[in-house]
Amino acid sequence: MPRIPKGRRRPWVAKVKRKASEYGNADTSFYQQKAWRTLRLMIIQNEPICRECEVVAAQMVDHITPISQGGAKLDPENLQPLCHSCHNRKRARERWDKSKE
Repeated sequence: MPRIPKGRRRPWVAKVKRKASEYGNADTSFYQQKAWRTLRLMIIQNEPICRECEVVAAQMVDHITPISQGGAKLDPENLQPLCHSCHNRKRARERWDKSKE
């Protein structure tokens, strides 16, 4: 039986495209802007280790105060480098707190 190489899409399976509103924030285009990408790179270069666990290399830059709660988008004081698992844990906690309100 023929096999499809790893990473290849199966042509018989419909591709599902998620809407921006499904990500929890309708304005995701902000993260594609040059100003954000430049600031993100600067934050990770200055502090390459996750601020939360202080063990793993940082892969994401997180807003300490979420933009949806009035946090500044491009303020370095409102940004922190996090590893993937710490970022997911923080976002889950934020969503949980938001759902209780």
